[in-house]
Amino acid sequence: MNSTRPIGITIISILMILNGSFLLFSGIVIFFLASNFATTVNTLDLFSSNNTEINNSNFTNNINSNIIHNFNYFLYFIAVTITIFALIHFLISYGLLNGRSWARSTTLIISFISILGNIFMILMVLTLFTRIELIINDPSILVGNILTIIINTLIICYLLRNEVKAYFDFRSHKKSSFSSSFGDLR
Repeated sequence: MNSTRPIGITIISILMILNGSFLLFSGIVIFFLASNFATTVNTLDLFSSNNTEINNSNFTNNINSNIIHNFNYFLYFIAVTITIFALIHFLISYGLLNGRSWARSTTLIISFISILGNIFMILMVLTLFTRIELIINDPSILVGNILTIIINTLIICYLLRNEVKAYFDFRSHKKSSFSSSFGDLR
């Protein structure tokens, strides 16, 4: 049995690290946007109105203030969520590089969910815009989703190959036999 890591696993791990890095950067940017959003909105006089009805104006200002305040919390939530997903990508990449079968399974699940999400996104974009407007205005939305579907399909096909499964089985069997033989020494 060959115990060397297949090159495809290394490539998938690098893709996971790059994706995790992008997610981490995005989470940090959204965090800073959220922290600056609150201070910027507080300095602007967005709620001034020339209405003569003061009670109605105060009520509207309170609602608008609450919406903006809640939107700020929503931005923080998105930043934390994206950062957690970045850390998960790094963890999965580490697992793939070390031949952990849980990392292979998790990568298969994430790739499958990504394919479904991108298909949904393509269908949503095609229903909102006519194809001509989409191609003329912003073809990158459609092309990016199709490219992501292709990459994730290739990852799934690769991880389901017999030699790749055998590598992960060998690595997990090697670890379990080592730990069982280590347990016999006690």
